[in-house]
Amino acid sequence: MRQFLVLFDDIPIDKASVKSGRNSSEVVTACRCVNVGLFVSGNLRRDVIVSIAKGSINDMSIVSFPGKSLKRVSPDERSISFFLLKSLGVAGNFPQGSQKILENGIIVTRTGFTEFISEHMPDRVFIAREGDEFTLNSTFLPDDVILIYDTRTHVDCAGSESINFKDFRAYYTQPYALHPERFILDVNERIDNEE
Repeated sequence: MRQFLVLFDDIPIDKASVKSGRNSSEVVTACRCVNVGLFVSGNLRRDVIVSIAKGSINDMSIVSFPGKSLKRVSPDERSISFFLLKSLGVAGNFPQGSQKILENGIIVTRTGFTEFISEHMPDRVFIAREGDEFTLNSTFLPDDVILIYDTRTHVDCAGSESINFKDFRAYYTQPYALHPERFILDVNERIDNEE
């Protein structure tokens, strides 16, 4: 399974902004990540999960949209933002280390970054990082992988001393786009073109 994990400091969202379509820039970016990750392919991608996370490296609320089991979520911003609002509300009431699968297949988790990666036990972890060479291809990218894009301004997870990436067999990649949704689109397109 190819999983994208996009990290945010915060995702300001409320019912009024979702209903009116006046979402914060973080919500718009998160919705675009889900859209391009799962829906921009002519059909719903069954082999991709897009996870949106907010919070500190040790306490994250994570909303995962798995293409394999996703139901009743449309590719438009209003639909995705509605489910993001609902899911983040659920995560806000969770104690640390909790997880729940909602009726529509969305997975809500509250955990630390290291615990999240360890729980999924991917073959490889890629972290989008400027200055490193972009080396992704279908032979280098295994089926079971997590690709991380950190939008946060307070802490760069790639430079965090609290994370030992050697434990995850991490490989760094270069986000040759300034936005996470472009990174997701480029990775999916590159793999699609090689298959």
